[in-house]
Amino acid sequence: MPRKRKQPTTWFHRNSRYLIAGVATAGMLLAIGCMAKGNSALAGSAYVKLGGLSLPLLGAMAYGLMGAMAIGPIATKNKSLEGPTWLGLFISSTAMTIFSGYLLYIMMAVLQEPCVPCFLSAFLSVGLWGLTLSGNRWESLGQLLLPGISVALVAFIATTGLYAYAQNPDSFTAGNPPPVVETSSGASEIALAKHLTAIGAKKYGAWWCPHCHAQQTLFGKQAFEHLNYVECDEEGVNPQPNVCRTAGVQSYPTWEINGEIYAGVQQLRALATASGYTGPQEFINQSGGHP
Repeated sequence: MPRKRKQPTTWFHRNSRYLIAGVATAGMLLAIGCMAKGNSALAGSAYVKLGGLSLPLLGAMAYGLMGAMAIGPIATKNKSLEGPTWLGLFISSTAMTIFSGYLLYIMMAVLQEPCVPCFLSAFLSVGLWGLTLSGNRWESLGQLLLPGISVALVAFIATTGLYAYAQNPDSFTAGNPPPVVETSSGASEIALAKHLTAIGAKKYGAWWCPHCHAQQTLFGKQAFEHLNYVECDEEGVNPQPNVCRTAGVQSYPTWEINGEIYAGVQQLRALATASGYTGPQEFINQSGGHP
């Protein structure tokens, strides 16, 4: 039987690792820039946090890993790393592409908060996946079937778990949850909540505090999910008493906005003024608060 002729090596295949490393570096710089700029509504959302790590940090780590695997065999001149790193690049880029799809869904369908850097990151992730598939002369695409299916299942389970946790975190954690917020949110309440989170504002409170519940009622259920809430009581859900003490919280609720402290229940228009919010202010839940 005649031997199979070896296909010629093209410029693209000779430089594919450099191309992957370049795209990964661009993605890592984009993630670092997002960390320096501050959290967006998506980056600070519970829908995307793993182990308390923010979305930009996770992205920087993923892109850094891709770059290291791409350039590793070249830098070390170790040809034995070629096969394992190509498989690692495929697995990592597949997971990143699936997670990017999940992020786009959360951004557009759940939070309804467009994020240009997130679109760019998704584009880079898909690009890395495409470069990985076409940049190596795989013996057979069938060899990628099992690892591809495996990583897709793991990514699906992880994103499903993230979504379920963000929808109902109390079912995953111990502690006393606050009373259920029964009022609904209008578009203005949701927009204000997203703005407060985007500028790093925090609401400190305790699960048993009636004034905290009154503040949450003013925002409504949907809007309150977007706020950066810090539980100060050790018996509450996800308590952070040390954070509250460091912030000098002496009563509940307390707001920290742009370095200023505001104690007590705040009307939504007052929060809008304090935070520099200029969006719509047709708030529907104004009764029950204090000026």
